[in-house]
Amino acid sequence: MTNLVTGDKGDDEEESDEEEEEEHEDKPEKPKQSNVPLLVTLSKKTGPSLEFRCTAFPDKIVIKDMWVTFPDDPSKDELAYEGPSFRVLDEKLRKAFHRYIEIRGITPSMINFLHEYMINKDSKEHLLWLKTLKNFVTS
Repeated sequence: MTNLVTGDKGDDEEESDEEEEEEHEDKPEKPKQSNVPLLVTLSKKTGPSLEFRCTAFPDKIVIKDMWVTFPDDPSKDELAYEGPSFRVLDEKLRKAFHRYIEIRGITPSMINFLHEYMINKDSKEHLLWLKTLKNFVTS
């Protein structure tokens, strides 16, 4: 136990701290997987829309929440009950919603394409900015 006055640790604690540090050194950290947060809105010509709050990873899309919105009548959006949490829905229903958005083009490959596009666009804009800056400084 740590002495509250001096801050010294007992012998047992020092040994356990060293063991924990060694354990952490043995386990390589997993690199964080890139992800893109998404708000997917599926709508028809008239009537309510279905919105999904998702997180897209390189190999899968995770639906966090979903709800119905009423673009034609925003006052209906303020209904007290938004539905159950997505994770408590029946597994078959969750799979059906994943398939529903997949059929409509919301797939990991599409998200990967958009992610690469965003990176390339940012790089091109940065390069253009550097060229503009160079032209300004050298003229």
